[in-house]
Amino acid sequence: MSIRTSRLSRPLLALSRPLLLSTLSTSTTRPVRPTVPLPALRPVIPSHAMTMSTRTPDAAKGPKVHVALVQLPAAMPGGKAAQVARMREMVRDAVSQGRDAGEAVDLVVLGEMWNGQPSHDELVKNAEPIPAVGAPEASWPAEATTCREMADAARESGVWLLGGSIPEAADGRLYNCATVWSPEGTLVQTYRKTHLFDLALEKMTYKESDTFGAGDRLASFDTPFGRFGIAICYDIRFPEIATIAARQGCTAMFYPAAFNTHTGPMHWELLQRARALDNQIYVATCSQARDPGAKYEIYGHSMAVSPMGEVIGTAQEKEAIVRVTFDPEVIANTRAGIPLLTQRRFDLYADVSVTPPTANGK
Repeated sequence: MSIRTSRLSRPLLALSRPLLLSTLSTSTTRPVRPTVPLPALRPVIPSHAMTMSTRTPDAAKGPKVHVALVQLPAAMPGGKAAQVARMREMVRDAVSQGRDAGEAVDLVVLGEMWNGQPSHDELVKNAEPIPAVGAPEASWPAEATTCREMADAARESGVWLLGGSIPEAADGRLYNCATVWSPEGTLVQTYRKTHLFDLALEKMTYKESDTFGAGDRLASFDTPFGRFGIAICYDIRFPEIATIAARQGCTAMFYPAAFNTHTGPMHWELLQRARALDNQIYVATCSQARDPGAKYEIYGHSMAVSPMGEVIGTAQEKEAIVRVTFDPEVIANTRAGIPLLTQRRFDLYADVSVTPPTANGK
């Protein structure tokens, strides 16, 4: 299933910008405040990491980015091996669809815990070690089977692959860990989910901290077509992560996620649009498809949202591929019309983006 998406209307921005600027320029009740510059931040570059820029990139400049969100089935007969095989097929399909449409896919995104069901027993069974960033494949643990398949998928299709997240076994415990792979099949970044989903509602309870440990750092990754932030599912409810990413030059935030059919209808789209509007960047989530027979029913509805808060692509509940385009010009027009970045009041509140970024490396 392929879903072609809409693009943000530039005429709408062109019409709205003069009105917004006029409204701002006619105020006479308070003095004009000085522009607050972006902080001078330098990415952390481990010796084994891919070479990257030492300056904060400008998300409003650069080429368009063609992204494919791959919404895999949640529970295939055959378990982990079948899930991995279907991942390989759908990544190929996503790249093929982009090529046929004349929009070669740059980046493919998978969902949270895509290689199995999100039950405690299944997560423990499917857990595996994740290699060190930049480590040669010959040195990887034999048990890192899903990682080998993701590396092969990226290399085979010649795309960047945000490999959703899988259960990572490390230091005697488990982590909900995302991985990023270059077109050469090199692991360039990992991110362990920092906010664990401990839900206690009247109709539903779920305690992720019974299974996983929490991560202790934020992460982004650099590509030839921009910088991108990574977080996982429940992390989207904590706006600071996206704010830090935007202030550090990210074009988009990606959230591999597995919202359920209780919180999904209430908050899924709302949270994505809020994070996009807050920071005037693109926001995209990638889920698995819904499995109506599961104890934890995943919501599906992988989605992408523009810097103006418009949903530009979405799946429904079933297996799907959603292709969208991120256009830095849309970011530039949005920020020119509603200049949030230059109107921050750090004399009144803290700038959370002083946290050092970690890009392309542990």
